[in-house]
Amino acid sequence: MANQPGKPSSGTPPRPLAPKAAKPAADDQDAESEQLVASELDDITHTEFRLLYDTAARNVLFAKRQQWQVVQYFTLIALALVAIGIAAPFAHDVARFVAGFLVFVGIGSVIVILMLQSWQGNEHSKMAYLAADFSNFARNALQRKPKLSGDIHRYVMLLVMLLYVVVLDVVIVRLLVDIGR
Repeated sequence: MANQPGKPSSGTPPRPLAPKAAKPAADDQDAESEQLVASELDDITHTEFRLLYDTAARNVLFAKRQQWQVVQYFTLIALALVAIGIAAPFAHDVARFVAGFLVFVGIGSVIVILMLQSWQGNEHSKMAYLAADFSNFARNALQRKPKLSGDIHRYVMLLVMLLYVVVLDVVIVRLLVDIGR
């Protein structure tokens, strides 16, 4: 099979490897540059691992995008209900029903956000499992951001999303009840 333009042939790196910075050493033997230790996987298994890793990475991005879209759609529903309530004030019973509906939508939004977060955690675990069999350079590159740091960032964003949905739900429900009076 001929190489496609712009794609490297299998088994060769896409570009020359950059020289590694020498570590401070007491003698010259310790200052040798790090050597590539290739993956011990056969070509077919290595290709499967790369495909699975890429799919997991895309799934993480998709799930995070879906989380933000849930937050956006919840915001739009809440604002639309307030706009309708202001334009044509609800009767007290209708306002309570609409407020209950918004609480239901808010709870559903929180559940979906948490499910998507769980999915991301599963995909991150899959990626870590797959990366363990990659070359030492690939593993070193993937370890540049500590797992704890990534977890903190993900869970802070999750907390912000959840707090936003809950606080907006409480504020809009109170507003709808006040409109209905």
